[in-house]
Amino acid sequence: MGQNAKFSMENLRFDWLMEFLDEQFQLFPEKRASNAKYSLASVVKAAFAMFSLKSPSLLNFKKQTAAEQNNLRSIYKIDGEIPCDNQMRVILDVLEPSAIRSIFGSIFEVLNQAGVIKEYRFWEKSIIVSVDGVEHFSSQKVHCPSCTTKRLRSGEISYQHSGLGAVIVHPEKREVFPLEFEAIVKQDGERKNDCERNAAKRLCERLQEEHPELALLLVEDALYANAPHLATNYRIWLEVYFKRQTGLPQKFIQAV
Repeated sequence: MGQNAKFSMENLRFDWLMEFLDEQFQLFPEKRASNAKYSLASVVKAAFAMFSLKSPSLLNFKKQTAAEQNNLRSIYKIDGEIPCDNQMRVILDVLEPSAIRSIFGSIFEVLNQAGVIKEYRFWEKSIIVSVDGVEHFSSQKVHCPSCTTKRLRSGEISYQHSGLGAVIVHPEKREVFPLEFEAIVKQDGERKNDCERNAAKRLCERLQEEHPELALLLVEDALYANAPHLATNYRIWLEVYFKRQTGLPQKFIQAV
């Protein structure tokens, strides 16, 4: 993280965040031609700005006035012109989620070093992590092999992209911090119960692997109040714990 190696609560401002994200986005692998009109880092920063400002759509975001675009470029450190909605989709569709996922860990490190995570400890010094599903795309025409489907009352098929978000929360604090995200894909199952639980299994495994030092207190809705899910979470925790303590191969631990 270069010059951002030391952090304090005073450093955690929006300007610093954008500088930090700019460094991270510059590391994303570029697979397009070297003469591409828009740099990948600038397109990702534009997408971040759109979600940060809660713009209702990509098209609406593009229709900003010239003055607003100048402000956007200055505040969000966007180089050059902001791409149109179709251009942004084409460029971002090929971006691997793993590139974005690594930033969650980097931001967590910063928060930990600055003492923020310490302030979020709650019962028995555990960290409360709220897990819930969120839908971020829906269409009756546009779809891909990973879309989940839902039959509407009209008989038409609706295609969605959704996922599970894991967020650090505290009952006495207004700010929350995203910790991890797991996509829900068609291969997870046809029913809501199946697909969310299968995605939750991957999410819990990643949380334990990425943050083995944290005492996590997961907050989930009634969908997860069942013995298989609870038993799976307990097994995941035991496997990660014994792997750290013994260094034994995963297959051996599962057999034991």
